[in-house]
Amino acid sequence: MKTDEIEKLFERLEGQLDIHEPSGNHKVHFLEKLQQQNKVVQLQPKKINWYKPLMIAASIIVLFGLATISFIPDQKEEIDLANVSPKMQETQSFFTSAIQLQLEEIDKISSQETKELVLDAMKQLEKMETDYETLKKDLFHSGNDKRVISAMINNFRKRADLLDEVLQKINDINEFKLSKNENSIL
Repeated sequence: MKTDEIEKLFERLEGQLDIHEPSGNHKVHFLEKLQQQNKVVQLQPKKINWYKPLMIAASIIVLFGLATISFIPDQKEEIDLANVSPKMQETQSFFTSAIQLQLEEIDKISSQETKELVLDAMKQLEKMETDYETLKKDLFHSGNDKRVISAMINNFRKRADLLDEVLQKINDINEFKLSKNENSIL
């Protein structure tokens, strides 16, 4: 039906439509007419308004950042032995309190002669703690794998054994020092 209306429109306008192409010198005639008007129009470069594109880009960046943050799992909550089970929580509490007591004892009985021994032990202890942090990440990614749990317990044992050995050596040094001083007095 609409095509009929279009055909009727063309029939009505027949003979009135300009169907001829412009002559080859049409452009020249047009430019001459413009010059005859004596109006010179200066074209100024359009100023680019950066405000809107920058606002759009900033909005996209903010949205992307929010989307990224919302899809990243919360890694602030660390998983360690205490998160595995109540027994593992007891084990972790036992070892951490034992290690803390040993560190306090070492601090109490260390002397100038044992300073180097203590510093070396602290370096080894730091390395073991770094290993423990790696094991915590492994535990998070492995889903409470028993091998990782066992390695974490062994790490605690090694730390406790190291500190126990250091305590023993400090005591031996202090006893030797005391016996040497007793012998030199007589």
